[in-house]
Amino acid sequence: MSIFNGLENQQNLKVDEYIKIANHGAIFNNRTAVLIGMDGTMDWACFPDFDSKTVFDSILDSKKGGYFSVKPLCDNVTMNQYYEEFTNILITEFYNKNKLIMRITDFLPISEYSKANYPEIHRFIEALEDIQIKIEFKPNFNFGREIPTIEHKKFGYIFHGTENNVGISSNFKFIKTDNMIYNDKIPLNKGVFEWIVISSDISHLNDIKEYKSYERLEETRDYWKKWTNNINYHGIYHKYVLRSALILKGLFYEPTGMMVAAPTSSLPESIGGERNWDYRFTWIRDTAYVIEAFSMIGLKNEATQFLYDLMEKIHKDKEIKTIYEINSKNSLEEQILDYSGYMNSSPVRIGNKASSQLQVDQYGSIINMIYHFNLIGGMITVHFWDFIEEVLEKLESVWKLPDSSIWEIRTEPRHYVYSKLTSWLAFHRAISMGKSLGYSAPYKKWKKIENEIKNDILEKGFNKDVNSFVQYYGADCVDASLLSIPIMEFLPIDDKRLIGTIDKIEHDLMTDDYLFKRYNNYDGFTGEDNAFLMLSFWYIEDLIAMNRVSKAKNVLESILTKSNHLMLFSEEIDLKTKDMIGNFPQALTHLGILKTIVKLNLALKNNTMGKYISKR
Repeated sequence: MSIFNGLENQQNLKVDEYIKIANHGAIFNNRTAVLIGMDGTMDWACFPDFDSKTVFDSILDSKKGGYFSVKPLCDNVTMNQYYEEFTNILITEFYNKNKLIMRITDFLPISEYSKANYPEIHRFIEALEDIQIKIEFKPNFNFGREIPTIEHKKFGYIFHGTENNVGISSNFKFIKTDNMIYNDKIPLNKGVFEWIVISSDISHLNDIKEYKSYERLEETRDYWKKWTNNINYHGIYHKYVLRSALILKGLFYEPTGMMVAAPTSSLPESIGGERNWDYRFTWIRDTAYVIEAFSMIGLKNEATQFLYDLMEKIHKDKEIKTIYEINSKNSLEEQILDYSGYMNSSPVRIGNKASSQLQVDQYGSIINMIYHFNLIGGMITVHFWDFIEEVLEKLESVWKLPDSSIWEIRTEPRHYVYSKLTSWLAFHRAISMGKSLGYSAPYKKWKKIENEIKNDILEKGFNKDVNSFVQYYGADCVDASLLSIPIMEFLPIDDKRLIGTIDKIEHDLMTDDYLFKRYNNYDGFTGEDNAFLMLSFWYIEDLIAMNRVSKAKNVLESILTKSNHLMLFSEEIDLKTKDMIGNFPQALTHLGILKTIVKLNLALKNNTMGKYISKR
């Protein structure tokens, strides 16, 4: 399997003045993330937290947005970007005529004392030849609505806004304009190296040496390497498992234990379309997948902490919500910014109106994640069991209601089959789990409801005319979320109704290279829907369940080749250009990678062909 090696010419880096989504890396510190283009430009950062206002956001508006770029002044530059092994420390290299001329190392400080907060970005610039470089630093304030006051200090500059400030400390000299500082001709001799530190919410700047960047780098390196040592997986595609695990870990917000679905907002699902959403929040269904995926690679402690933190949040709010803030500082209220959007794809949103929707599958997702937590030996206390009974008591009436589906469709609510399936799964899992634990519960009532939901789905959710389960009751069209039916074990794997559903999804929604659209019908927005990557991983799991292991392996390899140079994935793939689109890097996609690789590895072990598959 060929993997893109990361070497990229500047001419292919951008499209319409925007660095392509795929041409980015990301650094993390369990509080926020920074996107860094292959040309050394930081064009997305919410600072100091995931849900803070943006400091760098030129990925959403190339003219108004903020950014921080460091580049060599040289023609015919090529670039390579990679992570230090077993870490989220990012290295960007620049070449001229195949000779390495400059290297940048970027990281967000983190240590074993994870509660200690370092609201800093550290950049290490090394000259490998005699070169000249250009630096531009333009932080944004209040989404470009504010022009900051720039204060020149002995050791750098502080940009003051009404709500926060941002400092830059370095040994470089800069020219100040109304809203930025720059130096477009800095000579560096071979062997010279310099640090730059960006800090937030500070009143003064220190000498660059006092930030102890080398020590912070060693602490950060040590933290990530120790964490990856806890991963218990040694099978095929090992590097993809490690990278996906590191990305997922980076998306956790340490102070509350919540996880963002992605660190970005409004990277479009279709170029020029309206499907642009803020993903800097926690979704229940994503949580369910995280618990399952982490448990599959031995991260029981991570799964335990995440689950209990989420339960505490639900108890505090006294309700199960579709979307949760990662902390109590900011609102989910949806707003539209006066930005052009990535490649002119507007609107640009912050906040998420889907938080007010009824999405019935959230209830089933909660029970399912507790079920998988129990399978790895997680502690389900009586208190926890009481919570499960409360969820099912609520679901007893809610499952009958129309909702907005897993896809958060903004047309009128319908009786979506996927929502009904997850409701069935909730009662099915709870009965199995409760009996195995020896807990008392109204099992007869639960079994009656489980059967009622199943009969309802079989009667109203299956369309004999098209020989398939359908998107919603009364429909004749399919929804790719129905690929989850074999995974749920709702029907025997050889049931003709299940096979007919997969056949119809393959015919109606599968495109080239085993990519899937979610649905074909109108969802209230303009613009074509594209390939949602998580669906390909569900399809692979179906193939494994049907013992079509060889095809499952081929499909997985096809999807893995669509990663970027760092083995990172966005939410979707543009079906016309095959470019990455959607928020990036995307938790749900990386969760799919973890689950399918581990399941495929197990299937190959149980299959005679497994011994012929090399570990990669």
